[in-house]
Parts: sequence; C-alpha cells; structure tokens
Amino acid sequence: MNAGRVLIVDDERFFRDLYQEMIASRGHTVRVAASAGEAMGLLGAERFDVLVADIVMPETDGIALVRDARARWPDLEAVAVTGREDVRVAVQAMKAGFADFLTKPVDRQELLEVVERALERVRLRREHSALLEENLQFVKSQSLFRQCAAVLGTLDLERLQELALSVLARATDAQGAALWIAEEKGELTLRAYRGVVDRAGLPPRIDPRADELGPAVRAGAPFPAPGRPPGEAFFVPLAVDEEPVGLALLTDRASGPFGPEDHATALAVADFAAIAVRNARRFQALERLGLRDRETAAYNLSYFVDYAGKEFYKARRYGRQFSLVVVSVDNLDQMRRAAGRDLFRCATRDIVEAIGRATRDADVIAKVSDNEYYVLLPETDHFGALTFQRRAAEEVRKEDSVITLEERVPVLLSMGAATFPKDGEDFDELLHWCRARVADQRGSLVRRLHLGDLPENAFWELVDLLLEAGSRLPESSPSAQLPANPGLFAAVQREAAREVARDPRARGLLFVGGPSALASDALGALPAGEGMARAGDEPTRVYLLGPRGGGEAPSHPLVTPVVLDGDERIAGCEFLLLHGENACYALVQEPGGRLFHSSDAPLVASLVAKLQALYDLQPM
Repeated sequence: MNAGRVLIVDDERFFRDLYQEMIASRGHTVRVAASAGEAMGLLGAERFDVLVADIVMPETDGIALVRDARARWPDLEAVAVTGREDVRVAVQAMKAGFADFLTKPVDRQELLEVVERALERVRLRREHSALLEENLQFVKSQSLFRQCAAVLGTLDLERLQELALSVLARATDAQGAALWIAEEKGELTLRAYRGVVDRAGLPPRIDPRADELGPAVRAGAPFPAPGRPPGEAFFVPLAVDEEPVGLALLTDRASGPFGPEDHATALAVADFAAIAVRNARRFQALERLGLRDRETAAYNLSYFVDYAGKEFYKARRYGRQFSLVVVSVDNLDQMRRAAGRDLFRCATRDIVEAIGRATRDADVIAKVSDNEYYVLLPETDHFGALTFQRRAAEEVRKEDSVITLEERVPVLLSMGAATFPKDGEDFDELLHWCRARVADQRGSLVRRLHLGDLPENAFWELVDLLLEAGSRLPESSPSAQLPANPGLFAAVQREAAREVARDPRARGLLFVGGPSALASDALGALPAGEGMARAGDEPTRVYLLGPRGGGEAPSHPLVTPVVLDGDERIAGCEFLLLHGENACYALVQEPGGRLFHSSDAPLVASLVAKLQALYDLQPM
C-alpha cells in the first residue's frame, strides 16, 4: 500500500495523539486539527486523501465539517469516529459523505483497515481518472493527427491555407485566426483570416528581416501578440529547416486565456502546415511544367482559366484586388515575313521571357493565340498593373533578338489592363476593359507619332514634339492644343489636387514643374493627414520640380520638392502630369506661348517615364 496523507479532527487531544500514532506507524503522513475551522484551514492549504473526524465536537460537528469539505474536495474520503452508538447519527454521517463509521473505543487494527481501504479507494479513483484523461488525450491526439495528415496531404496551396487555418483555430479553441504566407522574396503576405479578427488591423505584409516581429518569427517558437493582454492572442511561425514559410495569428480563446498547452498544440500543427506549404509549392511548380506552351513556355489557357477562378474566389472572399493584362503583338504576320523562321521563333520566345522577368512568382502568363497573351497579377491594383506594363515593355526592348528584328521591322506591342473589382467582377468584364485599353494604346499618339523611338530620358524632346504637333493631331484624339491661358495652369493644379483628395488611398504620381512650381499654392485641396491612407498603403505621391528661386515648397506629407537649379527648360516651361489608378492627364505650356494637354494614358505614361529617367526620380 502506498503512503497516504491523513487528517485527524478531534476536540480531545488524547484521541488525536492516539489515532496519529496508530496511523503514522504504517508510514502515512498524518496531520491533526482540534476543530472544524482548523481542519478547513489545513484542507485549503494542503492535499489530503482521508479525513478521520469525530462526530461530536463543539461549535461545528463532524457531519457539517465533512459536508462542507466534500462540497469543495469531492475526492476526499471520510471516516467517522464517535462515542455514540446511534443509528440515526450513523445514517446522517453516511448521507454527509462518510464512507465508514467507527465507535469509540476504536480498535487499532480496525482503524488501520478502514483507513487503508479508504486510501485504496482514493488510489483506484485517481488511477481511473488518470486513465480516462490519458484516453481523452489519446483521442484528442488521434483527432489532431488526422487533421494534420489532411493538411499534409493537401497540394492545392489555396485550399491548404484555408484548411491549415481552420485546424489551428479548432485545435486551440481560437475564435479568430489569420495566416500570412511567405512570397518569393521572403516577405509574409496576408492570405487568409477567419472568425473574430479585425481585418483592418491585420498588416497586409510582414518582413521577417526588418519588422519588429522579425526576430520572434525567425526564432520559430510561439510568441505573444504585441499590444494584447497576456493569453488573449499569440503568433505561431510556420518554419521548415529554420526558414519561415508562414505565420499564424490566433486570438480570443473561447474558454479562457491561451496557455502553454495551446502554444504546443499550435506549434505541432504549424510544423505540419509548413511542410505542406513547401510540398504544395513544389507540386505547383511541377504541375506548371506540364502545362506550358512548348514554343514560348507560357501556360496554356485551361490552366490560366483555372488559376483565374481561384483568384476570383480569393478576391471576393477576402476583399482583395487583382489585375488582368492583355498583351497583343499587333504586327505578328509582318514580323514573321521579315524575320525568317529562326529569328521570328527566337524573338517570340524572348518576348514572353522578357515579360516574365517583370512578373512575380505568383503571376501567370498564358498564351491565348500566336499574337495574344494574358497575364494575371494577384494582389495588384490598377496602378500596379500600369507599372507592370511599363516594366514589361522595357524588358522586351532590351532583348537582343528584338533589337535585331527591329532593324528589319518594328515590334508593335499593345497592352491593356483591368482590375477587379474596379473595372468589373467577372472575367468577361475585365477582358472587355483590357481589350478597350489595348485599342486605346494602338490609337495613342505614342504609336501614331512614333514617340516610342525617342531615348528613354528625352522628356523635353517629347514636350517639343507635342507642342509642335498642331494639325497632326487626329480629330478623335484625346489630345489637343489650346490658345495660351494664363490662369489655366493654376486651375488644373487645383483640379488635380481635388482628384487626389477624392480617393486618398488610390496610388499614383503627380508631377508639377515650372519656374514657380516650388511655391505653388494651388495644391491646397490635397488630403490632410487624417484623410490619407492607412499605414502600409501607398497613396499618390506629389513631386514639385523647379528652380530654388521659385519659392519655398509647401509642407505636406504627400509632397516631395525637387530643386533643379540651372535648368533652362524647366525655368521656361510649365507642366503637370497626373498618372494614377483613377485618372491620367498631362498639360505642358510655354507661358504666353504654346499649350498642349491630353488624357491619352499611354502618352502620359511615356511622359512620366522620360521625366523620371531625365531627373533620376523614383521609378514607378
């Protein structure tokens, strides 16, 4: 028999000492109390297996003591000792929770047998509870293992993200959860969330190398969410070979605060999920290899449609944006005839490869026909799509085969972009707007006046061509020359500022240049600090370019002054270029002389690109 802990309660010291000596002789730990109050104090301070109590005691008797003690500690065994042989007292004692009833004088052997039977019942009950707890833990572990096996067996990355987050939330009883997955450059991007989480408060991106969470993410262990009360929320990294591939946030446990057991459970699930993410990416890469066009290595249309369907689901589910770009080779037949078979095939392949260099791992290029390609850009707004078009065009122009081919025939590429949900909420709507913008690019002055042949930093040469365009402007063109108007430039600046203020979160660029641009007071309609975008967003940036003598630039968080002393052209010409998600507009004028303005988006983009190249400004 294992040693137990016994508490003896009797108001007479003789019996306390007698029972203590008897029971302690068997190796048990024995404590004594002279009253019910003293006994309750000991029971609250220490753990006991058996209570041996006298029935008749002053103030609180043994029956009341056991009734109170059993109410607080149900597993406590109780043995009654009394000098009264009364059946009614015995019945009351049994109802109160006594398991055995002894009368004084107590036989030594009988007392020891009764106490050891009580200790045996305690031991059996505890063993049963332990086995039951082990069985429950086993069932829980088996269930968790089956769920983790399902996560590990999922090769569809989008479905995997949802499943992993669901298992993490269920396993830890979290009412809210969010998941970030690492992109190709290591930055963690928000991919899924569920339950009671503040979507606006979740950072869209986390950089493990730079953000304050970085060291904790790289450490690989669960850690508390900064700024939250203890036990309310915690992060758990997803790591493979000490490399972070994801990060999960778990919040608001349904039954009390999170504890070490929840952290351990979440880490176990996260380890499975991290391996599953790596496997899904490898499978995705292998799957893509078998779905590419042999000539250009672009994906086929069926794969693109399936991928686009998943992107529509994600965008609707999580309120995200994505963009579709149509790339058209407008003079394919002319290129084929002029180039010959080998050069044509090489140039076609290199064009697709060059466009691919402007994409990210998550972007998809698909071949629709010999002269048309689709590009899907997840997590990309309209300004991002315009930026992609510019970079893709620049990459194409760098290709040796394209340079060789253009010695014989121009390579005419047209691109048009549309963004979900800004331009439409189904594929047909997006495709309609892409094709409409491809048509706009074909009809742009950039194509009509061969402005693309100018060097990349030839901003002022392009301005001169536009100011001299005159009668060469088509009647249907969104460009025009106007008579000189002294007040027009300030009015256009005010309207451009109001356009930025209409949607402070829309990305874009606004350039204002001229002899008095730095002292411009026409930008007062720019949004104030409280109207600007949330942290992490990139609003429209405003650049004021002019000579130092033109005055002091206004102080505003969106405005960047650029001092250009000694530049004769900017001292004698005014221009405004607005290139953004919602509007494209250009105005150039010589004070008192020629004036040109346009809403031709490709032309505005060309002016912006050449201005940035000329003055070494931040590229799009």
